[in-house]
Amino acid sequence: MPERAATTSKPTLGDIAGLFARPAPLAIDLGCGNGVFLAALAKLQPEKNFLGVERKAYRVRQTERRIAELPNAAIIHGDVADIFKSLSPTAANEIFLLFSDPWPKRRHAGRRLVQTEFVSSIGRLLKSGGIFFFASDSKDYAERAKGIFQETGWEILPWEPPDEWPKTEFEQHFLSTGVEIRRFQATR
Repeated sequence: MPERAATTSKPTLGDIAGLFARPAPLAIDLGCGNGVFLAALAKLQPEKNFLGVERKAYRVRQTERRIAELPNAAIIHGDVADIFKSLSPTAANEIFLLFSDPWPKRRHAGRRLVQTEFVSSIGRLLKSGGIFFFASDSKDYAERAKGIFQETGWEILPWEPPDEWPKTEFEQHFLSTGVEIRRFQATR
C-alpha cells in the first residue's frame, strides 16, 4: 500500500497519484486541520480521492490516524502555496478552503490565504468545470475573498453543503455558538 503521508518535499502529480489505490476524481482540502471533514467526506464519497494539505505537523498526525483505513484519502504536510507550485495543472476537480484563518486585524489582512495569486493557482489546478468551495465565520474575509474571485473572472454561486456532508470542527463550534457561516462556490 502507498505511503499515507508525504513530507514537505514538493509533490508532483505522479507522487499524488501514488498515494491512492486507484485513479479517481480528486478533491483537495486546504488546511484540513485534524482531518474530521476530510475523513468523513472520503467515507461518504468513496468514488473520489481526497487529498488534505496541512502545515501543522500535529494536525497532520491527527489526520493520518483518521484516514489510516481509507484508501481514497491522503495528506501532505506542507504550506499550501509551496504545494500549489509543484502540482500539475488541472489536477483537481474540487478544492475546499473551509474556515482558514481570517486574520481579522486590518494590518494582518495580507496574511490571508485568499489573495490574487492564490486565486490564480486555484484556476491553474482545477480541471475545466471544477469547483472551489469556501466557508468562513468572518464576514469581512468572506466578502473580500468573494470579491477577489469575481475580480479575476470567476462565477460566484451560493453554496449550502448537503445535509449529509460532515462539518469541520470549526464549523461545529461556530454553529453551536450562533455564529453565521458565510459560504460560496466559484467556477470558471
